[in-house]
Amino acid sequence: MKKLLLVSAIAASTLMASGYKIPEQSLNSTALAGAYVSNANTADTAYYNPANMAFMSADKHLELNAMYIHLTDVNFNGQVGASPVFSSKSEAENFVVPQMYLVSAPIDESGDVRLGLSMNAPAGLSKRWEEGIPSLMANEFTLEVIEINPTISYRIMDNLAIAGGVRFVHTSGIVKVPGVAIPSGTPAGDLGTLDVEGSSWNMGYNLALSYKPMDMWGVAATYRSKVNMSVEGGQKVTNPALTAQGLNSITASVAVPLPAVVTLATDVDVTSSTNIEFVYERAFWSAYDELQFTFGGQAAPADPKNWSDANTFRLGLTQDLGDVDLMVGLAYDESPVPDESLGFELPDSNAVIGSLGARWAVSDKLDLGAAVLYDKKEDRFVSRDDNAKGIDGTFSNSSALLVSVGLGYKF
Repeated sequence: MKKLLLVSAIAASTLMASGYKIPEQSLNSTALAGAYVSNANTADTAYYNPANMAFMSADKHLELNAMYIHLTDVNFNGQVGASPVFSSKSEAENFVVPQMYLVSAPIDESGDVRLGLSMNAPAGLSKRWEEGIPSLMANEFTLEVIEINPTISYRIMDNLAIAGGVRFVHTSGIVKVPGVAIPSGTPAGDLGTLDVEGSSWNMGYNLALSYKPMDMWGVAATYRSKVNMSVEGGQKVTNPALTAQGLNSITASVAVPLPAVVTLATDVDVTSSTNIEFVYERAFWSAYDELQFTFGGQAAPADPKNWSDANTFRLGLTQDLGDVDLMVGLAYDESPVPDESLGFELPDSNAVIGSLGARWAVSDKLDLGAAVLYDKKEDRFVSRDDNAKGIDGTFSNSSALLVSVGLGYKF
């Protein structure tokens, strides 16, 4: 599964969520547009709200999902610096992403302690411009992320539980910008094209709390810590004078934050068969203040980012129809990227999200489901007066389609 996640380049969250974060990581979350925290109740609870593991049936719970992601090409019409007005578009992207979730049976005699495990892709970025001026600024910028997250929950009272876990995050990255020399003064000197590839493991943690004041009403809060995703590898040498000396690459590294995220959620059973959940999410993207490469241990000039913290508002409805649960969702997602640092590698903007899905209980042990989500980005105009890269024009046609299928099993 690790190999499949890596190869599938999960990443193109450019059109999936604010920044390069991907919140839709399971069948239910996709069906509910991410409004799935307080009422999380299947094996993916291990990721979305591990405190709720304490309230699940005593079975072991397993969920396996596969998600297809289609990203449309992004259109740009305008200028860069003093260039003539031109039109260009990025490459469309298609990915298949697997996900796995597991919740143990109670591990203590009182039945208050549960263990969970999730494996998914919480972030990523892949944007390719194959021609024209954009290709000279962002030929390829790929960030692939895998998270393995073991968790543990404890039921303090019948209606109150807490949980925590450790985040093991693997990051793999590629940055290719042709025709741009590495800044002089670094050990790389004038090596030519920027072409860095590498990977690393980094760690963080997550916390969760669930409280159910009434059988029909629940509230929850979760926190996922910031993880500094470092890419450590090599910068290819293209300077003939250095390659003649046998120098083919030098060490290079760069780090970008996977931001801390707080979610506050509440759900209510408005009828015996209808549940509504509202989720407020705050992503602390202000941690991304600059992008700085290091070559041979010496820092190159930093590229200012100055991203802002961003909010997302999510609403989901689950209707119990007997053997089938029908789910619909709606969300509004703010972009953290300011005009000054907006670039072709991530032409982000605010988005409206709609979703629909269903789960069918085949038996007491097995259920199957499918969901679809559409993410529509607003067109975004940026002026050269505000943009540090001299971009003056409009990015348009940014949207994403997600199709998720999965199965759940109790044993």
